[in-house]
Amino acid sequence: MRKYIFFIWCLFCCVFWIYCLEHSWNLNGKYLPKLGSFFSISTGFWQNVKSASKLARPQSESISEKGKVWFDEREVPHIMSDNLENAYFIQGYLHAMHRLWQMDFSTMAAEGRVSEIIGEAALDFDIHKRRKGLAESAKASVEVWKQYKETYALVESYSAGVNQFISELKESDYPIEYKIMNDKPRNWSPFRSSLFHKSMAEVLCGRDKDIELSNAKKFFGVDFDLLFPEEDLLTDPVIPKGTNWGFTMDTASSKVQEINDLDIGYIKLEREIPESGLGSNNWAVGKNKSQSGNPILCNDPHLTLNLPSIWYEQQILTPESNVYGVTFPGIPGVVIGFNKDIAWGITNAGWDVMDWYSIQWKDSSRTSYLLNDQWKNVEYRIENIVIKGRKTTHVDTVLMTHWGPVVYNLSDHPKTGLAMKWIISTPSQYCELDVFKDLNRGKNYEDYRSAISKFPYPAQNFAFISQQGDYALTVQGKMPIKLKTQGRFISNGSDTAASWKGFLPLEFNPHTRNPERGFISSANQKSTDHTYPVYYSDGDFRDYRGNMLNRFLHQKQKWSLEELRDLQLNNYSLQAETVLPLMINCLDTLKDKERPLLSTLKNWNYQYDSTELAPVLFDVWFKSLHLMVWDEITSDSTRKWIGIPSDQTTIQLFSKQPELKYYDLVPSSQIESLQDIIRISYDSLERKISMLDKEKSINWGRYKSAVIPHMARLPGFGITFLSANGTKDVLNAHAKTFGPSWRMAVELTSQGPVAFGVYPGGQDGRPGSKHYRSMVENWTKGKYYSLVFLNGSDDPRINSSK
Repeated sequence: MRKYIFFIWCLFCCVFWIYCLEHSWNLNGKYLPKLGSFFSISTGFWQNVKSASKLARPQSESISEKGKVWFDEREVPHIMSDNLENAYFIQGYLHAMHRLWQMDFSTMAAEGRVSEIIGEAALDFDIHKRRKGLAESAKASVEVWKQYKETYALVESYSAGVNQFISELKESDYPIEYKIMNDKPRNWSPFRSSLFHKSMAEVLCGRDKDIELSNAKKFFGVDFDLLFPEEDLLTDPVIPKGTNWGFTMDTASSKVQEINDLDIGYIKLEREIPESGLGSNNWAVGKNKSQSGNPILCNDPHLTLNLPSIWYEQQILTPESNVYGVTFPGIPGVVIGFNKDIAWGITNAGWDVMDWYSIQWKDSSRTSYLLNDQWKNVEYRIENIVIKGRKTTHVDTVLMTHWGPVVYNLSDHPKTGLAMKWIISTPSQYCELDVFKDLNRGKNYEDYRSAISKFPYPAQNFAFISQQGDYALTVQGKMPIKLKTQGRFISNGSDTAASWKGFLPLEFNPHTRNPERGFISSANQKSTDHTYPVYYSDGDFRDYRGNMLNRFLHQKQKWSLEELRDLQLNNYSLQAETVLPLMINCLDTLKDKERPLLSTLKNWNYQYDSTELAPVLFDVWFKSLHLMVWDEITSDSTRKWIGIPSDQTTIQLFSKQPELKYYDLVPSSQIESLQDIIRISYDSLERKISMLDKEKSINWGRYKSAVIPHMARLPGFGITFLSANGTKDVLNAHAKTFGPSWRMAVELTSQGPVAFGVYPGGQDGRPGSKHYRSMVENWTKGKYYSLVFLNGSDDPRINSSK
């Protein structure tokens, strides 16, 4: 009898163990993969270890039928084909071969479908994405693309290339992220390419501050304009001062009604806003300012850094064009790059194209809202969200208004909602994919202007040079015509008078061609000076980098390619140069020997070098000072939804308003002056540095502790520490989590382009591959790779290498 009981017990254990191995397990909203499949010798992660040690290469006969591919030593593919349609098929195949999971996951995120992959932990994320309507906008764009048959055929060919790779992929070779998440690849389509475009648009125009500034205006009252100025006369704008705009507008003197006029109190809504300082640099010099007599262009877009990297390097050679640069896995063509005739680079213009409108509900049912003194019924968009591990879907009913979707309903104001009007909800009349297709084969300034005229949003600074000698910059994108202050604060959604007044004709967008100063530049500073006839508010203009860049470019009469390239690595802080002497002067009555850190600060050259202590001291000291100045808000957790003046404005107030009442500390019974809080914050600095030094010998690299995480935050697949130069307000704008995602420098010579580039990652998105993060070390050290620009399929470099 015991034998039978033992046998039954063993059988039960075996069945139970098999069940456990073949099922995913929900652990507080996080999922373990099917451990049996994950550890399987034939299909599990062991196969990824094996395959990652090999170079990925196209296996499909369809590739050889459509062209050929040569990989250089950094795994950069050079595609050679008889026509662009075949080349884009190969590009799609290669993107999938190296970056399939990245493409799949990023577009699932844009569509609000991450819950299908990881479970309920992503539900709030998905709800927010769906309410914003990225998928709806992507669908509308695809319908526009279909009207451009030639271009739509190209994106279909690209999609077919992606799907060809997926069809050949064995389960054992699925990227390891699929196995960890118990997931599998989904087919590609033009819709998913459109989704990727919308997700990038969201990144680049998502730093609106309407809600926080509306609260700040109510809190600071008559002081608001002093503390939050729109114009800074010290700004050196993107388009040179004194430019003749050639047109006038009559809207600047009008004013739209703001939410502050409605007396509904503070909007107590805490939300995640991307870190301030995220931006980019580009600059170019003409022949007269170049040592070689050739035009030179540099570009380094600053984005959140992840692995796999957002960029994928590539060359595409066809009879129509021969172009080299970086691409987005998920979109055909080269986004930033060059051919033998032209080069171009892109930075974010920062114009605010996302506005918030207050919605006044008739009652708690939220079925109708006030518009032009009438109650208007809402429309509904039903979102069924599939959640991994749940048998039923989560249903979210999106309330649609005249302005757009209601993204937030306010608990403190049950009869008020916030609707979002976003430029991506306005379909473009052009196919935005034509922008890069036409730039890729452009030959001159006219081609450049024609190509970028089709770029819809968000506004970008397109820098340009040509072999003919032109150097130009255009602030390109659909520019809403707004009344004065419109979009800076929450607008009154009960009155259609608060609508945008159409869009600015493209010929009036700020632009410059061959300016007399001999160069063009942008670094996310304001686009124009105050004379520009159109009102526009900012999402996040940053002036220190722009002013510093223009100072450098003015200082030399002639520049070499190497000198201009090295500007991308410059760590000089104009912010520190501006404020640190004032801060130190307030301590002059103290002896250096009594303040050992003071000597380090006095001798600092304002460079954010990773091995130096001084930038740590300044960063800690100024942040502490900034918090003390605005302690009316920063010391009160119930006021965290109120905006505070920027670093730059605060520094200017130190000089212009030395007796400002806000220097007084709220908890103190005394009345503090600016000098008092500078001394108090210095005392705080000494205590903090003493604590930091107890743990380790501190320097800027250790203090900043930069990271490049895996895009799904999977442990072990990212980089948890980098000691690197730079900070957000210097030209080398590398902060803890974001930085130069691609550094490029190009000189157009009569013999062909000479170019250098590097990005913080590698071509192969498979963890474990030798090309997964192969460029990170050189990127961190400020080293570049010479970019191999093939002249054709018979280029001798093809046969002379591996």
